[in-house]
Formats: sequence, C-alpha cells, structure tokens
Amino acid sequence: MDLRNIFNSAEALRFGHWLGRTMPAGLGFRLADAFTRGLARRRDSALMYTLQANMRMALGPDASDEQVYATARAALRHAGMSYFNLYHALGAGPEAFLAAVGSTPLTDYYLDRLTREQQGAVVVTVHMSNFDLAGLAFAYRGLYLNVLAYANPTSGYDLQNKIRLKGGINLMPIDVSALRKSLEALRAGQLVVTGIDRPDPYGGGEMLPFFGRPALLPVGHVRLALQTGCPVVVAHCEYRPTDRSYAVHISRWLEMEQVGNRQENILHNARRVLAVGEELIAARPEQWLMFYPVWGGEELVERQSRPAQVE
Repeated sequence: MDLRNIFNSAEALRFGHWLGRTMPAGLGFRLADAFTRGLARRRDSALMYTLQANMRMALGPDASDEQVYATARAALRHAGMSYFNLYHALGAGPEAFLAAVGSTPLTDYYLDRLTREQQGAVVVTVHMSNFDLAGLAFAYRGLYLNVLAYANPTSGYDLQNKIRLKGGINLMPIDVSALRKSLEALRAGQLVVTGIDRPDPYGGGEMLPFFGRPALLPVGHVRLALQTGCPVVVAHCEYRPTDRSYAVHISRWLEMEQVGNRQENILHNARRVLAVGEELIAARPEQWLMFYPVWGGEELVERQSRPAQVE
C-alpha cells in the first residue's frame, strides 16, 4: 500500500479538516505528531523511501544514512504540524490565517513595488513548510494570485483546490489554455504562481542540474517571463519555531537574461531560478515537503544499511 495515496486522499484531508475544526490546538498537534511518527516508522514504505531519496540529494554525499532518515522523519512530522495548522485556520476563519503568517521587510518592499508599478510577475516557489497556509493568508490580505495547478487532479488534490478557490485564489489548470491565460494575467499586471521543484507528471520540462544531479523539472515560468518581459520572483514559506509562526520570504527578484537563442535563454534562466530554490531547500531541508521522486529514482535510497532506531 502506497502511503502517499492515503496521505493525499480526500478522506485523509476531510478527516484533517474535521480535526482542525473540532480539536483544541494542543491536542491536535499531539495527534498529528503521533500520526506522522507512525508513518515515519515504516521506513520501507513508498512515502518514506521517496522522502529519503530526496533528502539524500539535498543533504549531499557526506550525509550519513542516519542523518538522511532523521531529516526525512523531521520533514514528515513538519508536514503533519503544517496540515493541522492549515485545517485549524480553516475552521477559525481568515483572521487565523493573518495571525499565523507574517512577512519580512524585503517581502513587503517587493510586494509594494509590484503594486505601485502595476508590474506583472511570475512568482515561483519550492514546496517549503506551510505553502498553502501562506498562499491563503496573502490572498486574505488582498493579494490576487493566479496559481497554475495540474489538470484532472486526484480526489485529494481536488479538495485542496476547492479550499484554495474558497480562499480567493484563482486556479489555472495546466492545459492548452494555460499559456494564453497566464500571458493575459501577466500583461494585466497580475501575479502568476507556480512551483519549480516537482517534476511534471505529464513528462514536460527540461533536464536541469538540481543538487548536483540532472532532474526533469518545469521551465514554463521562464518561458512566460521571457515572453512578457516580467521578472521571476522567488518566494517561499518558512516556519519560525521561536514563536510558532510562519513567514513568507520573497528572497530574489530576477530579470531574465538573454544569452543566445530561445532554448539557450530558457535553460540559462531556468538554472538561475532553480539555483535559488536549491539554496532555500538546503537551508531548511527538514521543511522541504516533497513527497514525490524528484530525480525519478527512489533507488537513490540505499537499502544496504541497517534501519535507524526510531523513538
């Protein structure tokens, strides 16, 4: 049984939504932590196998099997906490989102610049921490977001999309009309948001260096920026354990560079953008919530070593 299917199923999300609405925060956190601890004990499950494969690459060749497993386990526990925080905020209302998610002076500066100049931008992100909570919080702040989403999602992701729509986020399915709609939004001075660290399930993208190894990753964000002249803005969500809150960082504003023909420009700028994402993940690998193989191989996890001890 693939635990990823359970974790992202509509039933699990509905249960989490019910839990967040009805359970006191302290008890809810303990239950979420106990649940994800249990998942982490199944080290040979597809879910943990994939998490360890991704973490092995993010941590680098010098990381031990124990470090890889500990970081994967920490990421899974972080996911449980993040999901509970999201569902708890959904039950409490918009004020809970605004209270849970802050920003930084640099983030506010970039957002003010985009608003003041009526500048369209391609906002790219990696799957760090509570990205759904952060997106909804900024939507409740009045920021209009067009988010590119996979067409024909599974039941679990379809429920997530309904939550995003209810919060005021405009979803644009990645289909034949996505390019036209994205170009229209950017030329109207709006923001188009997409991820850069998950392979396209439909086989699109280009092979790009990511943590020292080629990965088939999206480049549509660069195509949009090159075609419109809009910047690519790199944003991510970070959990701050000192006050148990989240912060949205806009860490880089990248103008596209012209280095050759169209394909050379795409690859050059896609590498530049992905290198920023790599830095963000490397700084907080335990908050990188990527449950799908990035490098196309759960074989990256070596099964030769003895499983680490679990609490």
